[in-house]
Amino acid sequence: MRWLPRSLFGRMVLLMTVGLVVAQLAGAALQFAERQRTVGRTVSHELAQRVAAVYRAVDAERGAGRRQLAALLSAPRQQLSIETGAPPAAAAGPTFLAGFPDHLKELLGADVEMRPVQLPRFGAFSFDLYLRLASGEWLRIRGGAPEEIFAWPWPLLLNLGLMLVAVVVLVVFAARSTVRPLTDLAGAAHGLADDLRRPPMPEDGPSEVREAARAFNAMQSRIRAGIEERERFLAAISHDLKTPVTRLRLRSEMLGDADLRERFRSDVEDMQQLLDSALDFLRGEPVEEPVQPIDLVALAESLVDDFAGTGAASLRAPDSLRYDGHPKALKRALTNLIDNALKYGGRADVEVVATPDGVRITVEDDGPGLAGEDLERVFEPFYRVEGSRSRETGGTGLGLAIVRKFAESHGGRVFLANREQGGLRAVLELPHPAAAPA
Repeated sequence: MRWLPRSLFGRMVLLMTVGLVVAQLAGAALQFAERQRTVGRTVSHELAQRVAAVYRAVDAERGAGRRQLAALLSAPRQQLSIETGAPPAAAAGPTFLAGFPDHLKELLGADVEMRPVQLPRFGAFSFDLYLRLASGEWLRIRGGAPEEIFAWPWPLLLNLGLMLVAVVVLVVFAARSTVRPLTDLAGAAHGLADDLRRPPMPEDGPSEVREAARAFNAMQSRIRAGIEERERFLAAISHDLKTPVTRLRLRSEMLGDADLRERFRSDVEDMQQLLDSALDFLRGEPVEEPVQPIDLVALAESLVDDFAGTGAASLRAPDSLRYDGHPKALKRALTNLIDNALKYGGRADVEVVATPDGVRITVEDDGPGLAGEDLERVFEPFYRVEGSRSRETGGTGLGLAIVRKFAESHGGRVFLANREQGGLRAVLELPHPAAAPA
């Protein structure tokens, strides 16, 4: 249902308010209808008795006394007159005093002819009634029912409005107090992606909220302990593996055969590169690295200058562009993209632009590109296309996997596309930290 608000708070307020308003209006309508029926029944009886008494008094008079008595009995809300004839009765229609004709017949008797020309109805509270006298003349009774009896019950409507306002205020308060713990939990979950060492959530409120906060704090503690254990394990593995590799490199220098020494050194370099790439991938985003403001243009310029000696690299960017992120992880991701472009495409054209949602970094090369099925598979760890499995390129199959891991940790994405004029385009899109999902 697209018309519903997107937030849980908005939906709760809307649905509860609509339900309560409909219930209040339905109750008020039933009460008003019952009130009108009661008032109509009471007025019908009283008016019938009054008309019957006036008719008997006038009918008992003889000659000119009828007209004089009719004039004496007339009042602002009830005018009496003696008529020689009467118009035909009006067609039956909706009337406020539906039982009035029957009540009057019951009081006067069935032999008295009655012609109701007009009876009270909503919006027109007047009546015009002709009754045949024993002399053959007609007694005309015109008048109007007191409008305050049939007017809108403004006190009732005002009371209903005040009740609705009070109900809406209570609904808003109840919905906010119910949704606030969920909002705090969502905020804590978003913050957990940036800082695993943030203080635990307060465990207060209703029992369900306390249980959810307790579970979230336990999850945060376990995640932090697991990542810290992984960091310690990787540090130990890095130290223990780099030591024998360094010894192998030193011993290779003592080989007498120059060709064998060069091949041995190349194998050790491959082993060292594979080890560093694997550790970088497993280490991921450092837990201890805080989010800091980064000048993307300055970072890209420094990387392009570093690669200037290994190939053609260029940069198109504004004078300055700020971004809040993890500096080391971002540098490692850009380094991998530029290094891949130089290795497999011969050049790296880097472009840094600001977008409405964040920033976009594009790295293009002049290489052969990739087959359609490889554009996504190259992001898998240790996957390499057949053409890159040479010692000269030195690829380990982890560079793009590290870039994707970095992009996802910042709420962004990275993808590859073949250029129409040849070559490959790598695009790294990073949203603003405030818009990045956890």
